[in-house]
Amino acid sequence: MKKTPIRITQITDCHLGESEGDALLSMNPDEGLQDVLTLMNQQRPQNDLLLLTGDLANHPSPAVYNRLHSTINDQVNYPFAWLAGNHDDSEMMAAIDGPVNMTIHDLGSWLIVLLNSRVPNETYGELSQQQLTFLQDTLAQYADKHIMVSLHHQPVPIGSAWMDRYIVRNADDFWRIIQPHQNVKIVLWGHIHQAFSEQYNDVALLATPSTCIQFTPNQDEFGVEDVMPGYRWFELNDDGSFTTAVERVAKKDYGIDFASVGY
Repeated sequence: MKKTPIRITQITDCHLGESEGDALLSMNPDEGLQDVLTLMNQQRPQNDLLLLTGDLANHPSPAVYNRLHSTINDQVNYPFAWLAGNHDDSEMMAAIDGPVNMTIHDLGSWLIVLLNSRVPNETYGELSQQQLTFLQDTLAQYADKHIMVSLHHQPVPIGSAWMDRYIVRNADDFWRIIQPHQNVKIVLWGHIHQAFSEQYNDVALLATPSTCIQFTPNQDEFGVEDVMPGYRWFELNDDGSFTTAVERVAKKDYGIDFASVGY
């Protein structure tokens, strides 16, 4: 009998305001998040873990993280974990008790590792020496498991000059640690507000649309694309293979300011 795969979902870049309904480029981020959660619960109601991969707040405050935590807790009946993006405040996130701040999730044949690439008061990403050591030690300890590593910032260029200014600055150190470990199957991130799928050696490189606005891919200047918010799902198999896809909400007018040149 074939074993049921491990099921993971990912949402990212919610950009919630301090008050519910605070707009980003004229879009209500709470509305986008709710639409994505509704779709996710309709399509994939039973999962082993939900990952929230940063920029959860647009302007961080305890109220934002408490509201988000309550929203997810009320609507998702399985474990969830978050990590910080450049718009977030790691200390405020850590102040919320419970498993949401766990950085290692042992799901049997797979291990999910969460890294903090946030640099306070900067848009770009960087992995501190503490984070690099944590990654190195974790990979050494769990050599018998297939591994997914998740973080906020992209550790490879994505082909958009403006966004690639905000890459993980010390990505070479990251890849130097990853390279000897053939059991690392997936590196997953947010930050770029678009779907992304490439391969680096035998590692799948994946990113996911925002639950809010979407950035236009493959262009040098900031742009917002008229595509819908979404989430990503995974089915992880015992042999290290996996299936993944991005799902988006149905076409809808969120009133987004597509002429904006930034935020």
